[in-house]
Parts: sequence; structure tokens; C-alpha cells
Amino acid sequence: MNEGPASEPRPIYLEIHFEDPQLVLSSFTTERPEPLELEYQPTKDLGWDCMFVTAEGGDVSSLLADLDSDPTVESAEYLGSIGEDHRFKVLISEGVPLVPPETTRLGVRLISIQYDQNSWHVQMHLPVQSALHRVQSHYHDQNITFRVKRLHVARETDIGAETALLPGQREALVVAYQNGYFDVPRTESQSEIANRLGISKSGVSQRIRRAISRLVEATLAP
Repeated sequence: MNEGPASEPRPIYLEIHFEDPQLVLSSFTTERPEPLELEYQPTKDLGWDCMFVTAEGGDVSSLLADLDSDPTVESAEYLGSIGEDHRFKVLISEGVPLVPPETTRLGVRLISIQYDQNSWHVQMHLPVQSALHRVQSHYHDQNITFRVKRLHVARETDIGAETALLPGQREALVVAYQNGYFDVPRTESQSEIANRLGISKSGVSQRIRRAISRLVEATLAP
């Protein structure tokens, strides 16, 4: 008797918070009060050892000196500034990676990696449950405690996600996307998006965060 086709695996949205001195950039983050944003740039030769670090505010010389003095950093290069956002290319030599090195092979998509209020905040999209198990093992194997802020599993049928957005949230997302805010590396800062929209930088940040949250809630089940 045929049991019918197996159900398709459902993707998972995961948001976790953690902090541990074993992690890469731990010395650098303890020295900086400014929020940080990190983008990995996987390459054939460097794997996940290459990343872009964006610091909001602060002095460029001090930021570069603190990066160079971090024991997990092999080298740091200042790339330039967009508004108050200062960007650096960083090569890592040691320390526990913020995400599993095999992330790309597992089909995991990193949505954002940010450091704020003494903690890393990582959002990722996982294609299957086995990828979730591997992510959990990555931290457990290194005795790193993490807190799951949000975990959603995709619904069998999606609803119209766009209808979940308020007009201002949709506008902020579209303008940010069209002008390179989500590019790797980023080509436009929140300050420049704010100027385009005629609102404050904090307003842009809130609209983008809430828009992403609404899209997740509209397409993924708790």
C-alpha cells in the first residue's frame, strides 16, 4: 500500500544570543561600547576566516588598534566609512567561530550577525532540521551557552507575507534593498537610508527590524 509522497522538509528561522571569551573578536568587543555588525565573506582559500566588521561610530584609529591587538585576529584592514559606519576587513587566526564553519555546505543563510549590549545576536535561515542540530552542536561542543530568542518552522502553506508589512516598513525594506544595504559588503549605511527616507537613523533601524520580524511571523509558524 502506497503511503504517498513524503512531506517536504520545512525551513527554520533561528535567532540566538550568546557571549563567551572563547569566541572570535572577544577582546575587541569588550573594548568597544559601539554596536558592531559582522558579515562573513566565505572564499575558496580563506573559508570562514575572512569577515567584514562594521562599527557604528568611534575613532577609526582606535578601532583598528583594538582589532590588531585582539589575539584572534591575524590582520585587520580599514576599508572606509559610510556616514558614521566604519568598515574593516578582518582575517581570523584562532578562536571559536560565531557560526559553524560548514554553514554554506549545510545550506544555512545568515540573515544578520550583530554585537550589542554585551552579546552577539545571530539570525539565520536553516533549510532542514538536521542543520539546526549541527548549529546547536557547534556551541555545545565548545561549552558555549546560548539563548534561543526566536525559533519558527515554516508553515505548509505560506500566506501573503507582503500584506503583513506596514507601508513605512515596506518602504524602508525596499529602499534599503535597492541601495545596497543588504549587499555583502554593504554599500549604503543606515544613515544614508535615513536621509533618503527623511527619517532618523533609529527610525530606519526600527522599521527594518520590525519588517523582518513581521515577514518571519507571516511566513513561519511558531
